[in-house]
Amino acid sequence: MYDDIAFNEENPRPGVIINSPNGADVYEGVPKDYTGEDVTVNNFFAAILGNKTALTGGSGKVVDSGPNDHIFIYYTDHGGPGMLGMPTSPYLYADDLIDVLKQKHASGTYKSLVFYLEACESGSIFEGLLPEGLNIYATTAANAEESSWGTYCPGEDPSPPPEYETCLGDLYSVAWMEDSDVHNLRTETLHQQYELVKKRTANDNSAYGSHVMQYGDIERSKETLFLYMGTNPANDNFTFVDDNSFRPSSKAVNQRDADLLHFWYKFQKAPEGSSRKAEAQKQFVEAMTHRMHVDQTMKLIGKLLFGITRGPEVLSTVRPAGQPVVDDWKCLKSMVRTFETHCGSLSQYGMTHMRSLANICDAGITTEQMAEASAQACPSVPASPWSSLRRGFSA
Repeated sequence: MYDDIAFNEENPRPGVIINSPNGADVYEGVPKDYTGEDVTVNNFFAAILGNKTALTGGSGKVVDSGPNDHIFIYYTDHGGPGMLGMPTSPYLYADDLIDVLKQKHASGTYKSLVFYLEACESGSIFEGLLPEGLNIYATTAANAEESSWGTYCPGEDPSPPPEYETCLGDLYSVAWMEDSDVHNLRTETLHQQYELVKKRTANDNSAYGSHVMQYGDIERSKETLFLYMGTNPANDNFTFVDDNSFRPSSKAVNQRDADLLHFWYKFQKAPEGSSRKAEAQKQFVEAMTHRMHVDQTMKLIGKLLFGITRGPEVLSTVRPAGQPVVDDWKCLKSMVRTFETHCGSLSQYGMTHMRSLANICDAGITTEQMAEASAQACPSVPASPWSSLRRGFSA
């Protein structure tokens, strides 16, 4: 069964959208079932479960699957330990996603499911959470404690066309898509693609790459990609070669810094004295100010809760491999909401501090203690648009 449902964060806009330097428009003419404000956690889960009555907005399309169907899910956004971004609030939490996947399995409405996930710390969404036996095979752009990386960015080789001031894609996503474009997916297996994508995304084990991971029922990776993606008949005579013809760029951009790169190139290219240059400078400064606010506030909260010496140690602790980022997810969501109530939105950048908030929970701190420390650290919510709670809380 091929029941494609498109979730897209951005509202349709004029112009050509490409994901490689000399690529074709990948947006125009592609059906988009949920865009903008309709891209919500609730609609995403409802679509997976085939629950039309739970939908709000959008086309109303869901994964109306049966027991013999193969499902493919590709999700890309910003992320943090245990959390995935959304263009709306609240964000998506790992425990809720795993619960939905378990519900889908219990309903008997698929034969197998493959999940490709692009986000920073994306491994934390499945690490210690996705059990075997659900007939689910998942791969992620990064492990549970590292960022993913943007590619085809301004200043790289190859670089996007000069009119683009942004990265065109992500290392992991570009790797699996470009591999799928040129291979015969009737014969290439999930495992073969995983190995090629893993090698390319590691970027020769340089500082500009991440570790692609796999979770769940690994034996499903013996299946061919055709079951989940279909294939291009033009590639039917392609003989698979266990090597990657696509070479990674010489460097990549940490995905958390992609917005700063955009503002910087926008500023550099704008004419002196123009409103565009002033706007780019304002956006860059606002983004940096927000980052410093979140970083410094989180450090101060740690010191208020655990002391000057122990605070940084507690916040930076990484649990052993195989364990989820936190045991009490309700506590984690409560800590996020408490922080944001007093200090403003975490935003996409602030997701990097989700592990600190998880460690606060694991240390037994109560919501009341967190509220007191947050109130001391943040006498008021900053006026920055990045800190605004206009769109709601992240939890």
